[in-house]
Amino acid sequence: MRIRYALPDDADVMAEVTCAAFAAFEDFDVTPEQSAANWRRNLLEEAAERPRPHHTKVAELPDGTVVGLVMGGPADPKLGTDAEIYALAVRPGHQGHGYGRALVRAAAADLRAAGFCSLAIRVLAVNDRARRFYAALGGVLAGEVPPDEVFYVFRD
Repeated sequence: MRIRYALPDDADVMAEVTCAAFAAFEDFDVTPEQSAANWRRNLLEEAAERPRPHHTKVAELPDGTVVGLVMGGPADPKLGTDAEIYALAVRPGHQGHGYGRALVRAAAADLRAAGFCSLAIRVLAVNDRARRFYAALGGVLAGEVPPDEVFYVFRD
């Protein structure tokens, strides 16, 4: 597995990963086309600004297949941290194989290098698998984000 910065050309495959990872949640009503447009816009904004305001990476297999993604940056002040992971997604067939853990660690290291020292990750309250994952990584359940999210905090 290789983790690298995402490029604007990755937008379509990142949309595929995102839509596949969140398809199980009935409230996820973003089409692959909308997701690709959103990723493309974000990645083009990142490419135009230095230093990177957000930190977006992908995990890919040796053959170049993208199996996961992570995006982080400055936190919403309501979360009580200075950094936040905005998006984390791993293709369903690749979940449970260490890609999510590697992506979170890469994002955290990148954010730390940028001067951030605490991290929050939001998750749908009904996403039990992700909640167990964040707790296993050492995250502490710190609160709710109405109407349907909770967030975990990682210090140091």
